[in-house]
Amino acid sequence: MRRDALMIVGLAVLGVAAAGSGESAHAQELIGGVPQDTLAPVRRTVLSPWGAFWRSLVIPGWGQSELDAKTRGAVYFVAEGASVWMWIRTQRRLDHARRLFPEEHPLVSSRKQQREDWIALTLFWAFFNAADAWVTAHLHGFETKPIPVPGEAVGLFVGWSLPLDLSDKHTSNP
Repeated sequence: MRRDALMIVGLAVLGVAAAGSGESAHAQELIGGVPQDTLAPVRRTVLSPWGAFWRSLVIPGWGQSELDAKTRGAVYFVAEGASVWMWIRTQRRLDHARRLFPEEHPLVSSRKQQREDWIALTLFWAFFNAADAWVTAHLHGFETKPIPVPGEAVGLFVGWSLPLDLSDKHTSNP
């Protein structure tokens, strides 16, 4: 039990470390004497939505990582890794129960059900991760947070329209 918990914590630490790797202190980097964070963002890679989908299906979080969503990619990597680990762990427990008891024993059927649950969760995370990479690729390059311009008023516009037909349909022209 303790070894399994340590393995899951290790996967989480690895995922968070992978998300943070490659990050730099933007305020300290100068390009042409101008701090990098004041320059317009440059798209690092051109990745199609289907390319991101397949990358994330092969290695969880790969598509998000290529699209500069490293933290989200790390979360998917950890979730998928933990699900696979629990699937393997449950399979080992099922094999052990099969060695001790006949196939009809309640413990064996319980372990089978647990294995099926972990397989389903692993497949869910795999396809949810790939779908998220596909959406992330479609939305890559859009500004995520609206930033108000200093000195300008910020407001909300609510509108309502009523269609009116002003044509003269009742007049007959000879």
